[in-house]
Parts: sequence; structure tokens; C-alpha cells
Amino acid sequence: MEKLCNMVDNAEYAKIVSHHFPDYVLEVMANNSRELADRLAHTKLSNEGVERLVKAFDSNIITMGDLLHITNYSLVSGGSEKYFNDYFSSIAAGLDTQTASRILVAAKFEDWSYNEIYSMVKSGAYQVGDNTFVALDPDVAREINKLGIELFAYDKSNDFYLVKDIEQTIADGDSITFSRSALAVKINEMRSNPDWEDFRNYIAEDMEDIEHMTVDGLVEAYQEYRVEELNIELSRKVDRNFEAFIHGIREQGVDEAIKCSYEITVKTNIQSYIESEPADITEEQYGALMSAENPLDEIYSAWLKREYLKTYDDIPKAMEYAADSILEQQKRSKSKNEDILADKPQLPKKKGGAR
Repeated sequence: MEKLCNMVDNAEYAKIVSHHFPDYVLEVMANNSRELADRLAHTKLSNEGVERLVKAFDSNIITMGDLLHITNYSLVSGGSEKYFNDYFSSIAAGLDTQTASRILVAAKFEDWSYNEIYSMVKSGAYQVGDNTFVALDPDVAREINKLGIELFAYDKSNDFYLVKDIEQTIADGDSITFSRSALAVKINEMRSNPDWEDFRNYIAEDMEDIEHMTVDGLVEAYQEYRVEELNIELSRKVDRNFEAFIHGIREQGVDEAIKCSYEITVKTNIQSYIESEPADITEEQYGALMSAENPLDEIYSAWLKREYLKTYDDIPKAMEYAADSILEQQKRSKSKNEDILADKPQLPKKKGGAR
């Protein structure tokens, strides 16, 4: 105690004594900096909480920097203490102690729990600094800004402001906040898609009320966009199939054209429908049609096999049936190949040894 008494002034020493810290904690305080002693003198953490942190430091689980960061923000309240179990569990799982300590302090001021912030940071969409703020990753902030969604930030003086120049805000090192964490995480996940930039520009221009976009709304918009893009690809392939079909009919003369009049009519309608609007089929079904050498013939064949398909509005059903037929063929082919490999006799392995 004498060493500790000489380290701090009388007022701080009196504060330390009033906490009734165990001797172990007092010894660690005395053997380290006055800064630590000062912060523990005024901490609002419980004695049990202080002892747990000090033991973690003394056991090299956390650093002095971590201990000082946590205790510095415990001078007003000890609100972070309820997350100590989560804090130490995440460190044991491999999270670096600086990030863990920043998350612990941030959880005291944010509406998110420790594990929620940990998950947000782990996703790459957010980061935590030494200023208690949970901020967007700069690249994610740029994407959200390009979507036309308003962003706010805290500057170095903790003043809150509307972001007008995203690059200046990032250059200044200000903390860009965004409370809709699930949306930010989803945007961060989707921005790795090869077509993200085109999709982002698409919804930024066409989506109404984008300011209130939800995760479900974003996913639904992307699915619609993907279907439209796949339909464009399918339309181009069907156009080529149709041109080749008409060219072949013309080469065979008028009689062949008359003979094939029904086929010409149906295929014209199929080509026209696909060109004009997407069908209500899945991405997988679009992929199946695209995998066919001649999707136009596949759709026409599905049409012929079902007499109840008669009108222009029935074309999507023919597309669906054709796609499902292709998928079933692919499934059977894959299963057959697997059976062949399973039945193939295995050559005995050569014994090792000197040559």
C-alpha cells in the first residue's frame, strides 16, 4: 500500500481505499502506471469486475491498453460489465483483444449487445474505433451512399451531422453511423456479386422510397433484377434459334412454310413473349433453359405435349415445363455417372518401399 500511496495523491488514494479492492488488485495497480491507478480509483465497475479484468491482464489474456480503454469508459458507469462473459468468450475464440475491448465499450453506449456488434464487425460491414462508435466500413458506406440512402456521421468533436460529401467524411476519419445493421450487412455481402454495380445503379434509379428499403426488399429487388437479366440472355438465345428456324423454312420453300404454319405461329409467340417480359420461373429454371442448345425447341416441345396449353398467356407454363424436363434429365444423367463411377473396379494400390 505504501508504494501505491506514493504513486497517487491523497484524494485518489482515499478513493482507492474506499473501493476495498483485494490485495491482489492493489498489488497490480502499484506495480503499474499511475494512469491505471487513477482510472480504477474513479471506476464505476464492481470489485468483482475490476478483479476479473486485472487478472486477465496479469495472465496476459488482455493488454494494458485494453485494460486502460475499458476502465477509462467505466468512469461514468459500469454498463459494459454485463458483457464480460461474451467479451472473454470472443477472445478465447480468436478475436484480437483490441477489437474485443472496443466492442465491449461500444456496447455500453449503443442499442446493440456485445454479440450483435461482434457479429456486425465480423461480417466486415462495420468497424469499431477507440471513440466508442460502431461505424460503417468506408467501402460499405460508399455503396449505401451510391444507393441514395442518407448517412450521418460523428466528427472528432462528437458533433453529429448529415453526410453530404462521403469522400470528405471518410478522409476526415469521421465515424459514419447506420442503425439498420441487417441491411448494411446484406449490402456488404451482395457487393461481392459480379453484377452488384449494375444492380445498385438499377435500383438507385428505379426503386421508389429507397430510403426505407429493407433487407427483404433488397433481396426481392435483386431477384427481380436477376430474372430480368436472365430473361434478356434467354431472349437473345431464342432469337438466334428463331432466326435459324425461319431461315430453314424459307430455304425449303412455300410448301414447307404452309406445312409448318402452326409451328411458325407458336414459335413466333414464344419468341415474342420472352422478348417482351420475364416469365414467372426461378433462376434455376432460367439456367436450365439457357443450358439447352435450342431452348426454343425445348419450349415448343413442352407446348406440344400438353393440349391444354393454347393461348399466349400459357407460354410461361410451357417454359416452366421445359425447364423442369431439362433439370430432370440433368439429374438423371448425374446420377447415372455417379453409379458408373461407383461400379468401376478400383485398382489395388501399390505397396510402398525402396526401389
